[in-house]
Amino acid sequence: MLLDRRRVKFWQKIVFGAMAVLMAGFLVFGYSGVLNGCEFMGAEESVTEQIDAAIAAGQAAVKADPKDVDAWVKLGDDHLDRANQQAQGSDAQTADWREAASAYERAAKVLGKTKGADAKQERLDVLEKLVGVHLFLEDYQQATSVYGQITALRPKDAQSYFDMATVAISAGDTNTALLAFTKFLELDPESPDAAAVQEWIDENAPSPAPTKDSAE
Repeated sequence: MLLDRRRVKFWQKIVFGAMAVLMAGFLVFGYSGVLNGCEFMGAEESVTEQIDAAIAAGQAAVKADPKDVDAWVKLGDDHLDRANQQAQGSDAQTADWREAASAYERAAKVLGKTKGADAKQERLDVLEKLVGVHLFLEDYQQATSVYGQITALRPKDAQSYFDMATVAISAGDTNTALLAFTKFLELDPESPDAAAVQEWIDENAPSPAPTKDSAE
């Protein structure tokens, strides 16, 4: 019975893990930039105009200096702000999410060429935003790929490997999930989820090839 309860809790974490990342991303992204300056502008149209102007300014800024990390991140944030204003599930909303992902990718690429602890942390922050956008888009394979970059920067962070495995499962990428969960257990063998993770690994690991003796 205890094992059954543990297994249920584990699968709840798997099912809701990506959702939790998504909601965390929403709280970070939502109305992050332009809307803070619109306290006294009640009309939705005025807010949209403000966001449109900010995006136009951001596009000009990154065109003038393609290595301006802050400008790329701000542009991504503004596209997410505008996505929040679009009709849910609309092509326009999806387009803004894709533009946000592109901006964050450019910021991460520039930061990847910059040395130092501050640049590393800033890159991690940008990659976590990028994961959130891919989850908005339900592109779990791309989210898994970004987690590959995050775990490369945080190779001893067990939670990052757990999250990577969770998203990989949503992507149908069992091999990556197996590798990530195995690393998770190496880093945190005493985790409350360790037994359930090991059970998942045992159930999903490829069967060993039959030996000559067993074939006979």
